[in-house]
Amino acid sequence: MDYIIADCTVADVENCTLAGHRDIYISGQKIVRICPAGDRPRGAKIIDGGGRYAVPGLINLHVHLFGTGRPSKILGGGKLQKAVLSFIRTPIGRVVLSRLVSSAAKNELLSGVTTLRAVGDFHGSDIALRDRCNSFKGAAAGLRMYVSGMAITAPGGHGDGTFANSAASPEGLRELTLKQIEAGADFIKICITGGVMDAVKRGEPGEVKMTEEQVKAVCDCAHASGKKVAAHVQSTLGAEIAARCGVDTIEHGAPFTEESLKILKARGGAQVVTLSPAMPCWLLPREFTKLGEDASYNSSVVTRGMLEGAKQSMAAGIPVGLGTDASCPFCTQYNMWREVQWFSIASGISPVQCLKMATLGNAKILGIEDITGSLSEGKSADILLLDNNPCDDLSALRSIHCMFVRGRYIRRPAPSRSAAMERRLDELTEEIKNAKLFD
Repeated sequence: MDYIIADCTVADVENCTLAGHRDIYISGQKIVRICPAGDRPRGAKIIDGGGRYAVPGLINLHVHLFGTGRPSKILGGGKLQKAVLSFIRTPIGRVVLSRLVSSAAKNELLSGVTTLRAVGDFHGSDIALRDRCNSFKGAAAGLRMYVSGMAITAPGGHGDGTFANSAASPEGLRELTLKQIEAGADFIKICITGGVMDAVKRGEPGEVKMTEEQVKAVCDCAHASGKKVAAHVQSTLGAEIAARCGVDTIEHGAPFTEESLKILKARGGAQVVTLSPAMPCWLLPREFTKLGEDASYNSSVVTRGMLEGAKQSMAAGIPVGLGTDASCPFCTQYNMWREVQWFSIASGISPVQCLKMATLGNAKILGIEDITGSLSEGKSADILLLDNNPCDDLSALRSIHCMFVRGRYIRRPAPSRSAAMERRLDELTEEIKNAKLFD
């Protein structure tokens, strides 16, 4: 069916401007015309824009689909985690896993995310889900997904035995890389350093786990097959290794050396910031987060390191993207809008610039800016219609009047939210604003 969003205010994220009283014509999966509001042809379904704000669908560059974001001791390892991992290897467990990732994708979509990049999920569940979405099947039909399948690391590295496979030798790592590519991965995810949940030392959440030889083996193999490499990195040394050995996107990030910045820029690489789990795990009370004192402290190290790295990157002309790290504690599958808001607060960058980062900027990092990321004639009809202006207040992204994903119309999208979680995160947002932690 063809649609016309009649009389809306169109956000031009490329130029950071708004154009009022516009009609958007949608045919099939694409925007075919944007023009001043006026006489409309018959045969198309008219959606009354009522002056509301039309913005591009959000792009979430860093998602895991296997969790809800509710804090749990399962994430810390132990017998309970082992039992869960054993269960999802069973036939019944695979069914449960499929339903879980499908539910997560549905929530991402209904919260305004029309494109996402999944950076490490169990047993190819993300690959199968991507194929269903591309075929317009299931509750997340039309959601555009780029997936890595299982991540890759060295023995004992971040995610080893959970969402990542490991090998020690360059040959073994190349085999794992080719296995993911043959399974249908769009890109390769590696874990160069440790993280908050598996750190063994206070103040060192980014202990290096992969050697330069190991990282280079994966990158060379992936690039030879035309695939990019994304790397979990949470220390300066990890970022140096990533830059020198061929990584395309540094996920999370840390303070960079001048050499790392120079190499990353020359390669056309990027950094992807994920504040959504880091700030709550740092700032919320430990009885609420279920984290130990060292993990809370390490979360503060990660948060500040990501932001410093982002400021260095932007100053050097390196693209910075935004993602949520969904499935981590307090990082739900419906709060990409909050990631954008928090980055604006923490970085001091204006709401309109952060909206551009989460749409067209993220599309450019993915290399799909000719497909989506802005409201332009000929591009995919990935559109959110909002009651309020997100260029003034990014919380406007939280409530969507209606939306399109690849031309599929969704009236009154409503993700399944945890009211208690949202209240606490709303309170944290006000605390962050008032405390001026990042001035």
